[in-house]
This record gives sequence, C-alpha cells and structure tokens, in this order.
Amino acid sequence: MSIRFKYGGVAFTADTPEEAAQTMALLKKKDEEAALARARSRFLAYSGGSLSERLDAKLAEEAETPWRPEVFLTFIEHLGESQLAALALLANRHRVTDEELRDALNVPGNQALAGVLSGISKQAAALNIPAREVFSFENFRNAGTRRSTYTVAEKFLDIAEQMNWPESHQLDPEAIPPK
Repeated sequence: MSIRFKYGGVAFTADTPEEAAQTMALLKKKDEEAALARARSRFLAYSGGSLSERLDAKLAEEAETPWRPEVFLTFIEHLGESQLAALALLANRHRVTDEELRDALNVPGNQALAGVLSGISKQAAALNIPAREVFSFENFRNAGTRRSTYTVAEKFLDIAEQMNWPESHQLDPEAIPPK
C-alpha cells in the first residue's frame, strides 16, 4: 500500500506510514534550516558582521533555490499556454517590456497581460515559491505613459536551462520581437 502526500506543492509517494513520516520530517527540517540561513544572512548583512561572515552568509543565501527538477516540472505542467509563452519569451530574452510581451501573447492591453502574469504567480505560490523567484518587474513613466519591464529570475533561468526549457516548448518565432 503506497501513501501519497504533498509538501510544498510537490507530490511524494512512500511505501509505509513510517517512511512518509520520515520524509515529511526531513522536508520540514530542510525548510527550517533554509529559513534560519536566510534569517542569519539578513542579520549579518544588517548588523555588519565580519567580512568573512557576511560573505559566507551571502554565498549560502545565493546557493538556496526553491527550484528542483521535480518542482520545475510540476510548475510548468500547471501553466496555461499563454503563461508558458510569456515565460518562454522571458527565458529566451531575459528582459522584455510590457509592449513586447503583449505583442508576443497577442493580448490587447496591460490588464489582460496582468491576468497572464498573475496566473504564473499563483502557480508559483501553490508550490510555495515567491513570484520573484520566477520573474520581477519594474514600472516607470515615460512622457506620462506607464511602462513596465519584466526580468526573468536568475535561479528560474538556471533550472530552465538545466531542464532544456523552453526548447521543449514550441513558441511561434514570428511572435518574438527582435532583441
């Protein structure tokens, strides 16, 4: 009898209740250790600890990533076609404007674009991944017109490249504006 459970939005299967409990305990311990490392890093950065301590904390923080192959695949599998196309464009270009994203996705305005991007954020949140671990954005005004620039997160880009994605996702090359 196999036991199935989810943790952090990822499905796990165990053969016995004891194995399920041990796996859950290890996952919780890993999350607690990661949270402590982040808190230590922030504390050292603000407290002005020694240079060696600050560098160690910064390296430990940078090494942390919520992206593992199984989490990435679960995330990608739950995205819609427009969301996949938006992420594929970001992964290919690394940084795009709202206009480029709207053109590539064939959406009429930023409100429709916000719906697509919100879906990406919600799917990440379902896996306990902050949206900033997928992409970030910056709003600015130019001649009274609001514009946004979207940038793919480095750790998302790393796992995407590791998983050979978006090559595995078909995106209409005509829809991608030139660099």
